[in-house]
Amino acid sequence: MIKKDNSLQADLWLLLCTFLWGATFVAVRDSMRYVSPLTWLGLRFLLAGIILLPLGWRSLASLSAEGWRDGLVLGLFLFGGFALQTAGLVHTTASRSAFITGMAVVLVPPTAIALLRAKLDAWQVLGVALAAAGLYFLSRPTAGGFNRGDLLTALCAACFAVEVVLVQKYTQRHGPMAMVMVQIVVTIGLSGLLIMFLEKPRLAWSNTLIVDIFVTSVLATAGSLVIQFYHQRRTTPARAAIIYTMEPVFAAGFAYIILDERMPRLAWLGAALILVGMVVAEMGKLAAIRPLGVPPLGAQQNE
Repeated sequence: MIKKDNSLQADLWLLLCTFLWGATFVAVRDSMRYVSPLTWLGLRFLLAGIILLPLGWRSLASLSAEGWRDGLVLGLFLFGGFALQTAGLVHTTASRSAFITGMAVVLVPPTAIALLRAKLDAWQVLGVALAAAGLYFLSRPTAGGFNRGDLLTALCAACFAVEVVLVQKYTQRHGPMAMVMVQIVVTIGLSGLLIMFLEKPRLAWSNTLIVDIFVTSVLATAGSLVIQFYHQRRTTPARAAIIYTMEPVFAAGFAYIILDERMPRLAWLGAALILVGMVVAEMGKLAAIRPLGVPPLGAQQNE
């Protein structure tokens, strides 16, 4: 009797998860034609929260006051990451956004040093250096320069890096699903609150917008989270980390096919350096921080 390879099956499911995350960059950029950023963010997470509520309401209801406090902190950085990423996609391309967002991976080790007193090894230093060089080639002046959208996306990557590190810390105290649900609640609440102060709400329903919301909320947020909970524990942290670095590659592919986005050769060199830096940094990060099985939503995401 042939033994079933559960780890290979899990890897394929996680690859599908990453594929869906890659699609969100194109979906979000496209949706900005019909809806304002914070309105979009609130809709996206409201739908995802409704879908996940049957799975998470018990853990949410039993969460302690300390758990709500920790979840609130996580939610602030998750909201910051997604809000900045969404706003950035108004001004930059989906491809550039994906690779710059991916730099959250290389920012995790130095963030872990600051927050968790983790140690930085040579692999992580090399990963940061490669990604920094890649960012230069990706956004050099002849490729359009480092524009407003790129800056917002870089700040988004910083928020996601902090969120990843804090997830490692807080899910040792509280259930991962409870932390996810609190983050969703906080993101919905902040989106609704800040709409009144930071933007003039705009929403024009269309078939395209409905598809964009379905891809980001149902597939890439709720669906991907369920995939992670069931399958990430059946593979190794190192294999999962490598699979997750494919997110910007898938995003660039979607952007090329759907939006006809094209980057100069040196920009592709920069993207490749960022990708290699992500892989190298992941190896160092795995040695520095004990992985806990639940990356952040979407990102890196994304994770």
